Amino acid sequence: MEYFILAQLGLSSALSFLHALLFFIITIFVLVSIHEFGHFISGRMFGMRVPVFSIGYGRRILGFNKINGLTLGPLDPEAEAKLENHTDYRISLLPAGGYARIEGMIDETQNQELPEEVQPWEFRAKPWWQKSIVICGGVIMNVLLAWFIFSGRNVMYGNDSWGTTTVGYVRHASVSEAEGIRPGDKILSIAGKPATDWNDVENVLTDDYGRDFSMRFERAGKVYSVVYSASSLGTLQSASKNFGLEPAGLAPPVIDSVISGFPASKAGMMSGDSVVAVNGAAIPSPGAFVDAINSHPLKPITIDVIRKGVPKELTVTPDASGLIGVMPASNFTGPILHIRYTLGQAISRGWSDLWTITRLTVVSVVQIIRGTMPVGQALGGPVKIAAYASQSAAGGFESFIRFMALLSMSLALINILPIPALDGGHLLIILIEAVVGHELSLKFKMNFQRVGMAIILFLLIFMTINDIRTL
Repeated sequence: MEYFILAQLGLSSALSFLHALLFFIITIFVLVSIHEFGHFISGRMFGMRVPVFSIGYGRRILGFNKINGLTLGPLDPEAEAKLENHTDYRISLLPAGGYARIEGMIDETQNQELPEEVQPWEFRAKPWWQKSIVICGGVIMNVLLAWFIFSGRNVMYGNDSWGTTTVGYVRHASVSEAEGIRPGDKILSIAGKPATDWNDVENVLTDDYGRDFSMRFERAGKVYSVVYSASSLGTLQSASKNFGLEPAGLAPPVIDSVISGFPASKAGMMSGDSVVAVNGAAIPSPGAFVDAINSHPLKPITIDVIRKGVPKELTVTPDASGLIGVMPASNFTGPILHIRYTLGQAISRGWSDLWTITRLTVVSVVQIIRGTMPVGQALGGPVKIAAYASQSAAGGFESFIRFMALLSMSLALINILPIPALDGGHLLIILIEAVVGHELSLKFKMNFQRVGMAIILFLLIFMTINDIRTL
């Protein structure tokens, strides 16, 4: 059966799948283990017993504790019962995360009620504020991990920016085109701050997303202003296209990848092809290429490319959505500014990155609730995470750790939502108990967590199907 599947997929597809699977496992392994370590260390700090801290799930492969030392295979239940205040640090079979088992904590895996007698070392015996810190420990660790990665990346790599504020191309049907902005116009200021490079232009779409902002331009010695409203830029995913500005200095696009089964692949387009023209019209930038393709759904077009120095003409028919299944790369030929940060600047900028991600996540959740952003477009399941992990790893170490930081912060924000089975659901129960002055029944809390698990399982299945459908 395995050989049949490999034959169907082809060796390259199988290797791509294994590559994506490997980096999916690495990403989830790191993020979940760090998260669970937050629960573990905060629980131990308040004198709670944590008999198991596992890297991975399922069958115990090996582990160490002060009572039994280093042992292989599953730990005998009697030996585990004698651990008392010690922890069995173990590596388990499935490397897709990990868990910390804290005595006296009700969670979604609970299959029997706890003894009526409460022991002083149990989670349920502690005051509400200590329990709250333990529950939030995982989220705090995910936030600290993201901050550490962003700050470390800033120290190691600094930042590169395209050293221009001159407009090179204006996307069709964009807000900028509607406002009359033309190639050659120079951007003077953005949201009241001087514009010094193209990073300032790109950052406004994240730093000021969801708010109206103004930009000042200069054309032939005359200065004019344009106000961009939050509503006109649309959703977070469509904001860049609706904004519609590209810098002067972008070269015609080079095809980075071609998706099998799409029109470009069927027409013979290949990775590495340099795009020259579409229907005889010169293509100055990646945005111009996308506009030319999108404007001809289901209509044959000619694309002139140069492949290994040889000119070629391809005939491609975009699909009903105006897509041909390629990823054009952006090559900038103008001056590139390299910015170096001191340690203090890197840490400060890392914190700013965290705040930006937090704000964008909140805005996205609000858009989902209002119905202005499709759930399937906003949420990604394991397939999409695996694909992004693989793509970021292919872009190098810097790209991969940045993706991991973004995902770590996203997991922290989602996990703190007051949904049963998530940390936010546990926190909600703790706060309710603090207000009413007594514990809720174990049966209620167990059912509360199981309802949450059902909701999460439904979302996981939905997101996985959506990921596969949109591949």
